[in-house]
Parts: sequence; C-alpha cells; structure tokens
Amino acid sequence: MREVSIQQLWNRAWDLFKVNWLLLLGLLSGLLVLYVIVSFLISDISGLIAMTLLSPVLVRAGYLVARQGQSSFGEAFGDISLLLKVLVYQFILLLIPGILIGLGYVLVLGSATAELSEASMEGGYGGMRGSMVFSGTGGILFWLGQILLLILSLFGWAGPYAILSGRAGIFRAIGQSFSLTAQNFGTVFLAFLLFIGLGILGAIPCGVGLLVVGPMWYVFQPLLYLALTGEEGVPHS
Repeated sequence: MREVSIQQLWNRAWDLFKVNWLLLLGLLSGLLVLYVIVSFLISDISGLIAMTLLSPVLVRAGYLVARQGQSSFGEAFGDISLLLKVLVYQFILLLIPGILIGLGYVLVLGSATAELSEASMEGGYGGMRGSMVFSGTGGILFWLGQILLLILSLFGWAGPYAILSGRAGIFRAIGQSFSLTAQNFGTVFLAFLLFIGLGILGAIPCGVGLLVVGPMWYVFQPLLYLALTGEEGVPHS
C-alpha cells in the first residue's frame, strides 16, 4: 500500500483547476446544459442518458490534466476509441443498479397511482399507506439499486483511468479497480467522504461552489489513481 496524502492531492487538483478552469468548467457546464435541454424536450431519463454518453470526455480531460498539467478541448475529444471504452465500462457498472432503480421506481409509481385512484374514489386520501416514500417491493428494489450503485462507484472509480493509461481493457479494468480500492480502501473511502463534505459546502452558496468542486473532482480522481499506482503525473510545484 502506498502512502498518499489526500490533502496534498486536493491541493494539486486545485492548482491544476486554476490553470485548466476553462476546459473543465466548460465541459461540465456543457453536460449540464445538455441535460437540461434534452430533459425539457424529451424526458429526465433521456437527459441522463445524454449526459452519460458525453461524460467520458470530461473523464479523459481530467486524466490528461492530471497527467500532463494542461489539456485542451481537442485532446479531450481526440481519441474516440478510448472514449467508447470508458463509456462501455461505465455502462457495465451502471447496468444492474440502473435496472433495479428503474424497476423499483416504476413499481412504486404504479402502486402510488393505484392508491391515489382508490383514495380518490373513496373521497379521501387518509387510507394511503406511504408508497410515495418508496415502500414495499418497489422500494426494496429502488434502495437495493442505490446501495449497489454506491458500492460499485466506490470500488469501480479507477477503471476509466486504467483504460485511459493503457494498463487494461474494459473487463480487466474492473478487476484492477476493485483490487486497487480494496488494497487502499481507507485512503479511497476518506477521499470520497471528503468530496461529499466539500460538495455539501459547495452547495451552500446557491450551489455556486459546486462549479469548482465538481471539476476538481475530475482532476483529483486521476491524481489519486496515479499516486496509488505509482505512475508519473504532472510534477507538483
């Protein structure tokens, strides 16, 4: 297990963000705008799908910034094959949790609709048992999906960087990410907790701070990966 300072990595992420803020913030803002437009024109689910399809570009931009110190929009979009591999990797991790969450949501929505209809026919809403708070079978599936998504996000975070660095293909990257996280669980878990804390603080001033914390996270993760694997990133000044 390598000795890694989370504070130093966040400091480096901040320094790199200041140099590459236009690239990182531009890509993140573009994803959010795409989500809003597609969600407004089609549906929220379609908006999430559109964001997911382009999220590998931001992942690659963060990796290049961590590795080289600077990057550009052209480099971020440059290697389509790598972007597709990262996209497939993300799809594999999200597949089962997504199915559970979606199925649970549909069951809860159907149950709630039935109860509302029944209560309406009876002339009141006092008989509703709380389906709207995700109870019953649908609720179990929904929360099971959420828990599985959290676990896979925690253990599978490093996979895209194993792919981008050329160390692994899509399926081998899953194993490498789980192994790397298991060997350095305390460090990785602390990093995720700190990100959640920074995210909460960033959300306080009307969410403005998230425009800094969000892009920094995309630089911090590859910095953490490079530190844990012993690969060379941008020198710390």
